Amino acid sequence: MRLSELASALSLPLEGDGDIALDGFASLEDAGPRELAFVTGAKYRAPFLASRAGAFLLPANFDALGRSCLRSPAAYADYARAVGVFQPRPAPANGVHPSAVVAPDAALGPDVSIGACAVIGAGARIGARVRIHPHVTVYPGVEIDADAEIHSGAQLREGVRIGKRTIVQNGAVIGAPGFGFATRADGSRVRVPHVCPVEIGDDCEIGANTTIDASHPGHARRNHPHVATRIGVDVKIDNGVQIAHGCEIGDHSTLCAHVALAGSTVVGRYVFMGGMSASAGHLTIGDLSLVGAMAAASGDIAPGSQVLGVPAVERRLWARVVAAKKRLPELLHRVRRLEQRLGIEREE
Repeated sequence: MRLSELASALSLPLEGDGDIALDGFASLEDAGPRELAFVTGAKYRAPFLASRAGAFLLPANFDALGRSCLRSPAAYADYARAVGVFQPRPAPANGVHPSAVVAPDAALGPDVSIGACAVIGAGARIGARVRIHPHVTVYPGVEIDADAEIHSGAQLREGVRIGKRTIVQNGAVIGAPGFGFATRADGSRVRVPHVCPVEIGDDCEIGANTTIDASHPGHARRNHPHVATRIGVDVKIDNGVQIAHGCEIGDHSTLCAHVALAGSTVVGRYVFMGGMSASAGHLTIGDLSLVGAMAAASGDIAPGSQVLGVPAVERRLWARVVAAKKRLPELLHRVRRLEQRLGIEREE
């Protein structure tokens, strides 16, 4: 593909030689004369100067020094689009594979693809152009809206709703009963029925082996007509995340790998939760907050906060705590010297 053709496909302005032939993409360090690389900001000036790439995706205010480039307001995002132009994923054929099992009353929209050994339960509704890969199990009453994609091994339990263009990655389990047991008078335990489903909005991505649990009727409706574990619009969830019963994730939020949310956690809009962070449950993480990697929220977090640590505290306070920890051996030595000077005997 020539650079001018890529510019046309991406609707981006071209500077320089549009006849440069491109075979693919690479990093600034690895790219050769027939490859495209991208730059996201000024900190990549030195690698850009040293790069052998034939062409670049550059921000509008980045000096190209006469090198051929496409100008982009979001270079990384347009790089992702360019990869899709060069290397489109093969689409499975429309239709139902002979080995798939589809309930007689399941409704299949136009141009759907149902892969080998997939199971579509009674009353399920599959929207137009949905792609269900091999060995997916869709339980009764599930609704999958148009252009969604469910990858191999995913399990969608009873009544789950999946929004338009949402992607569910391999091995995800959505709508399994939450972890809830009540204790009888004699001390034995009974499972609380979690019969309220999971609802996932449009344009979400659910990572591989992530689990999102169903709710029970005792959870708050939060101004919705019925109880559900809810994932908003454009929520991106990484691999291996656990979202317990009754949680709600606001639009455009991001949960990185191994985040764990205990029951009834409410995550606001545009929240970012770093890898292995967690919540104690029955709390709210406000809009636009950042919960750092491995932080553990034990109480409500105000909108716009940035928190770190266990338990999670304001970022600057945590930085002071970490700095103080480094001085603990020195402080302990000083305390021992003071005790000796004062004749204080240490208690063992």
